[in-house]
Amino acid sequence: MVRARDKSPEAFGWQKIELKPNAGSVLLPLSWGLMPLVLTVIVYMTETGLDYINFLGAGAVILMLVGGIGAVSDRQGIFNSLKVGLGFFFSCLSLFAWLMVANNNFQVELGIVSSFLAFAMIFRSLEFIFNDANLIFQTTWDSKSKLPTESMPGWDIRSRRFAQNTMAIKRFDKDSFAHIYGVRTKQGLAIRLDIFGIPLNERFDYRKLNLDLTLFVSEDE
Repeated sequence: MVRARDKSPEAFGWQKIELKPNAGSVLLPLSWGLMPLVLTVIVYMTETGLDYINFLGAGAVILMLVGGIGAVSDRQGIFNSLKVGLGFFFSCLSLFAWLMVANNNFQVELGIVSSFLAFAMIFRSLEFIFNDANLIFQTTWDSKSKLPTESMPGWDIRSRRFAQNTMAIKRFDKDSFAHIYGVRTKQGLAIRLDIFGIPLNERFDYRKLNLDLTLFVSEDE
């Protein structure tokens, strides 16, 4: 059996692809979200325009979520990372807090605190995403083919057949993992091996995958 050892999947016929999020589409709504967030504090401190504080607080959180969605939209399965998931969880929690404030079931102070907490957590999540090494590899796939599960020890197999969601996943820790999923391209079906949670400039030991990468590549490659 040919093992990956310290060679990347490219050495076994896989193609490396880039799915880095566009910084502008992520940071622009996030930075604009700071404005209504600061205004909520000003309105609360001056007690001027308190009728609009719910809209300002909720609007700030929505802009944070828009920025976050821009970062994760191209990277499938990214919510398997605890650090990424927490950012979106606290943002949704903050949005719910402002809904409670609007219904007089929650204190405004707690709504403001939840927004700042959401901002801190979503920023932490985005920093983690942008510092990822972006180790994503792709190979063509036949719809009749099945994953060679006999050569995938330690993997959680979700589907042996082609699927446009996670077919198999292997965790390294709570924030780093590798997963395989299917995609449709202009050239036809393909599967991707996506290794997430590896910091930039850190060398990944491909032996951790426990994969015979040659079994995934068709002879026509």
